[in-house]
Amino acid sequence: MSTTRIGVIVPSVNTVVEPWFARVCPPGVTVHAARMFLDNNLTADSLVRMDRDEGMNAVKQIMSCKPSSVAYCCTASSIVQGLEYDGRLNHELSHAAGVPAFTATSAIIEALHAVGARRISVCSPYTKAIDDKEHEFFSAAGFEILGSAHLGISDAFKLADPTPEEIVALWEKSWREGADASLITCLNMNSQDVVAHIEAKSGKPVITSTQATLWKLLRAAGVKDSVPGYGALLEKH
Repeated sequence: MSTTRIGVIVPSVNTVVEPWFARVCPPGVTVHAARMFLDNNLTADSLVRMDRDEGMNAVKQIMSCKPSSVAYCCTASSIVQGLEYDGRLNHELSHAAGVPAFTATSAIIEALHAVGARRISVCSPYTKAIDDKEHEFFSAAGFEILGSAHLGISDAFKLADPTPEEIVALWEKSWREGADASLITCLNMNSQDVVAHIEAKSGKPVITSTQATLWKLLRAAGVKDSVPGYGALLEKH
């Protein structure tokens, strides 16, 4: 069996992406990572510093193992710097990698379009300052935000702490009838574990940073296998 390698560039504090992606990828797909240093203090300044000081070097690192596709796995760094910045970063990633390479936020936008969502409810583990920037970002991308909620976590390592029960409770605060889909952001939170439960409860698609990024990585690498158990996006699209 031939092997398809997918590459992930993750903040150093991230403990979610590598184990989950590796666990659920279809047979023949392997996951390889480069890490960017991010201190635990989750602020716009620390995220900008990570991108500036570590980002392109991480692309150089990951390309040395010749992946078929690459994802820049930090939702918040694009959110705090805006949609125009995200467009530039996507261009720089693609140019530097020479294979399909993209940000998590671009994967989320593509995934929301794939499930036909325009009106969304949004929730995240972020602080209010980053949550406010998130509203600006997705509104600028053309989505109408009907409801939102956030946890106010300011320690980047602790973004991974919320339990499935806490994530569902967070979603319940954000959900509004009339939304086409729910969006749960942050690649260092185990949101993928509650997608199927929330979709059954709401009757609407759920997009998360983790699940949307893996979906686009696989499709960009030419892998069309269904990944069951984590919602309609990975199962059907």
